[in-house]
Amino acid sequence: MRRYLGAAVVTAAVAAGWIAMLPPASLRQPIAFSHAKHPSTGCTVCHSGGETAIHAGIPDVATCTKCHATAPPGTSAAWEAALSRKTIGWVQVTHVPDDVLFSHRRHTTIGGLQCVSCHGDMVQRVRPPGRSPVLLNMTTCLSCHRREGADEDCAACHR
Repeated sequence: MRRYLGAAVVTAAVAAGWIAMLPPASLRQPIAFSHAKHPSTGCTVCHSGGETAIHAGIPDVATCTKCHATAPPGTSAAWEAALSRKTIGWVQVTHVPDDVLFSHRRHTTIGGLQCVSCHGDMVQRVRPPGRSPVLLNMTTCLSCHRREGADEDCAACHR
């Protein structure tokens, strides 16, 4: 009996480990925005603050209507609904842990990194990502800090 109980505990632990290592489920975005159709705009035209602020913005209806005063070609029901609500409801997919002090300005303007460094190559995407294209964790960040010669002092990034 003990032998079976031990085997069951080991099996459950292994299964839990595998589940914990699985990537998060892909999130569904409200509009199938194509970055590939907007290559000349540059990231910060839609994602304000990406070079000048701590946080980069997620585009809202007002941002889109600066270029699309009328409905864009192939207008979807989702876009029509967003216009009537005055909000799109994007689901944020890129996150850093709560204890990390992250500044876009510090990385782009001061550090000279391109958006692709942390967000992957979005230019060819025909749909918004359902999950973060680059896993932002301690290993990824330290690897970049070492490669770029940036500060590795814990207090520089963690509160």
